[in-house]
Amino acid sequence: MESEPMAQTSNQTQTDSLSSSPNPASPVPLNNPTSAPRYGTVIPNRIFVGGIDFKTNENDLRKFFSQYGSVKEVKIVNDRAGVSKGYGFVTFETQEDAQKILQEAEKLNYKDKKLNIGPAIRKQQVGIPRMY
Repeated sequence: MESEPMAQTSNQTQTDSLSSSPNPASPVPLNNPTSAPRYGTVIPNRIFVGGIDFKTNENDLRKFFSQYGSVKEVKIVNDRAGVSKGYGFVTFETQEDAQKILQEAEKLNYKDKKLNIGPAIRKQQVGIPRMY
């Protein structure tokens, strides 16, 4: 009987450590774009776009996404040397346009590459260790 509570405790600790570790992949399952992120807040009207070809520029992306709605801003993330990291963000004028894209996400191909599209999430406390 004594060993059972001990097993539950260690099992619980293992689960906690797994869920608190930062996930390098998209924290929100793409097949359910309305689910709440594990951490951070969803930015309305904005989507995350991954899998962008390194030769693609912000104007190319703007033209591509303009066919799905009114694009307000496009930002491709670059490293310190100015080289594209292969992902970025597209902000639409309305939340409806952003939602429409999230529902079409599985079907979108750009220059024969499947784009990785999901909700844009502002991560909180980046670089600050959490206290438990």
